[in-house]
Amino acid sequence: MSFSSSLLRRMPRAVSGVPKLTRNLHSVPLLNHKETFTNNGIPGAFSPKAFKTSWTEYQEGLVGNLNRLVAETEFAHKPAMDIAILTARQADLAATFNYSSQAHNNHFFFEALSPVPTKMPEEFLALIPWTWSSPEALKTEFLTTAKKMFGNGWVWLVLDQTKYLRIVCTYNAGTPYGAAYRRQETDMNTTPDLSIRETTNAVKNSSVAGANWAVPLLNINVWEHAWVEDFGVNGKELYLEAVWDVIDWSVVSARFASTSARTLQH
Repeated sequence: MSFSSSLLRRMPRAVSGVPKLTRNLHSVPLLNHKETFTNNGIPGAFSPKAFKTSWTEYQEGLVGNLNRLVAETEFAHKPAMDIAILTARQADLAATFNYSSQAHNNHFFFEALSPVPTKMPEEFLALIPWTWSSPEALKTEFLTTAKKMFGNGWVWLVLDQTKYLRIVCTYNAGTPYGAAYRRQETDMNTTPDLSIRETTNAVKNSSVAGANWAVPLLNINVWEHAWVEDFGVNGKELYLEAVWDVIDWSVVSARFASTSARTLQH
């Protein structure tokens, strides 16, 4: 059995006996372009089959297992992101953390993809020069970081506590949110810029104090199952370029505008 086949076989599935989804438990979120994505895929990035694997089936498995774990607990009515943050430091709830965090991460990713190319809004473009020389420089560093990341995980663009855009890697089901980030190991071989290394130290320090240091704006899925179906085992680089081309920058900008980050000024 190939590595990719083995990995796909290990993708979480809803287990038997999972409580029937109700409004009181978690369900698969509705994507803005779900019908288009289901019928046509995401141009250049996901075929209809790959979208079904990476979103529909994978998310159903995550949510089903999360519901099984949180049924009749204090977490039953909480959003997946909140569950991940609350359980990140509890070893006995590692499975709950993994399923809740991964469910949130996967939704955060697909929610910001578009069936047509979009442009970066002016509000977002204004943030870039504080960290990079140009939007192209941001793209280059982001994709380089993702390409160098060895293993499964997520690459994030966040607004940090110093009011700058930064790139952060989380491994497996890791989360960039607040104190929960300290649970994750960071591979400095995937962080090409010294400023990112410094940011990681700031993250850890702020997390000790309980600060919610980061406002995630964008993430890209670096789990192998996301690209292997359409691009092959060695197609990671082509996949990353394709995903960048279908980012919905209006969603990214809205995430910035909908948080207290919009009041930050340099």
